[in-house]
Amino acid sequence: MELNNAINFIKEKDDFLITTHVNPDGDGVGSILGLIGLLKRFRKRYSIVFHDPPQKKLSFMERIEEVRVFDGSMTRNAPYDNAVIIDVPHLDRIGDVAKLIKKDAQILNIDHHVSNELYGTSNLIEPSASSSAEIIGSIFERMGIELDHASAQAIYVGLSVDTGRFRFNNTTPEVFRLAERLIKAGVRPDFVSDKLYFNTNIETTIALGKLLSTIELHNGGRVATGYLDSEFLNSDIGKKVDTEGFVNHPLAINGVEVAFLIQEPEIGRASCRERV
Repeated sequence: MELNNAINFIKEKDDFLITTHVNPDGDGVGSILGLIGLLKRFRKRYSIVFHDPPQKKLSFMERIEEVRVFDGSMTRNAPYDNAVIIDVPHLDRIGDVAKLIKKDAQILNIDHHVSNELYGTSNLIEPSASSSAEIIGSIFERMGIELDHASAQAIYVGLSVDTGRFRFNNTTPEVFRLAERLIKAGVRPDFVSDKLYFNTNIETTIALGKLLSTIELHNGGRVATGYLDSEFLNSDIGKKVDTEGFVNHPLAINGVEVAFLIQEPEIGRASCRERV
């Protein structure tokens, strides 16, 4: 029923504002750029606006040039009546983009987080899905629409990122079946992997070295912590660092069950991952 409601939302409405959470990652961006294939198919009007720029490593993705970053001048235009918000469990996570949405707007909320607050007028929430990208793939399948290359590549990016390169326990048979469809649509896994995981700038490599030097083990070696301090993160080098995936390095230590990466910029931030 939720899937059918989402499909009807896309079919019946037009002129969408489309967004994801602040600091958009591969799943949020990939899901949106994948969905665009459907909107183009139905000749829908849309605007993609994010609070923050996408990660630089995602610049290879087709349609990424359609993404705009919020600025105050956008509020001069009338707010949007229809919005599609993807991979966002709490509405305040879209940042300043919320200023572009009418208070009584119709919202399609697509997400895989169990903590989603169901803030949409239509909610497509699939906690059993590995990623929001997997949900977008299921929309294509239910509608019987062939995946174009750009959409397939974008969905594959989201799938790869949120399954930890198909390593996490959310890598289900459904994930591999979807990956097969995406590859048949022309996705090259080697190309995507090179762009996502083997395309690191020197600043990020320096930061990883700093992180590794701070790792400490606790609770008999079951818990690992590492940190990057504010002095480094606010330096010219630190501002160019992408710390996504850093928390996996202390987690990879033999015997570690839970790892914490603590970042100390102007506002404290921590990442946590457990071995499951």
